Amino acid sequence: MIRKKNTYSAPALEKGLDIIELLSRSVLGLSQAEIAKELKRSVNEIYRMLNILVARKYIELDTDSDRYKLTFKLLQLSSQHQPIKNIMEKSLPMMREVAQLCNHSIHLSIYYAGKLLVISQVDSPSSFNYSVKAGSNFDLLETSSGRVLLAFQTKEERERRLKRRKLFMNLQKKKSNALAIALEKKFSSKIIHEIVKNKCEVVKSLQVNGVTNISVPVFDHTNNAIAAVTIPFLQRVNRDTNIGLSLAATTKLLKGHSMMLSKKLGYN
Repeated sequence: MIRKKNTYSAPALEKGLDIIELLSRSVLGLSQAEIAKELKRSVNEIYRMLNILVARKYIELDTDSDRYKLTFKLLQLSSQHQPIKNIMEKSLPMMREVAQLCNHSIHLSIYYAGKLLVISQVDSPSSFNYSVKAGSNFDLLETSSGRVLLAFQTKEERERRLKRRKLFMNLQKKKSNALAIALEKKFSSKIIHEIVKNKCEVVKSLQVNGVTNISVPVFDHTNNAIAAVTIPFLQRVNRDTNIGLSLAATTKLLKGHSMMLSKKLGYN
């Protein structure tokens, strides 16, 4: 059976989605003129759409800089989705306990549309704190969380997610740079085997010097990883013995608590 190509179009909807997707990749936000230029549209063409998105609280306008930014509404909507809501509700008590015990921040990430999405995070109780903001998204292979999530899938599902990653990178017109190519080559069967064998990945961050990421899978009844919990570990230079656990002790703590969480989610 030959499937007919979908010829339906919704220009206004596509315009709104284009704006949301563009702003999701911007850290500082974009002005109306910058959005129009990036989307190759006129300023007048996107003016009404911007106003509607602001009114519906999907984006907000910083009146000081005249820049538009995404709000947390999309994250709030996704958190109301029952599977995500369930894991967030059950993971937060565990994350708070781990943060208190090891004196580091911790965040929870899931796979979403070819990327890694951080859905919740808990700050370190320490006055020195490094954390990853909820709502942030990253390349799957550029983070420990993403690699751990990929490692604990079936081979078919892992390949599907990697194909989706490439598809969305192409849609976002991101050319394969040297780092992206190197990451794809490095994520070999040997690396996957090491992550599965160790039930975690402990590796220096590719984004921040001085940070070692400890990332551990969270499983559900399917026995595949549905999320990853990660601690960006900072080795503090301090003689105070109460500043936190060692890297090895923190890894052991996170693995133990992650397994308890997995069992609550039906992992056997």
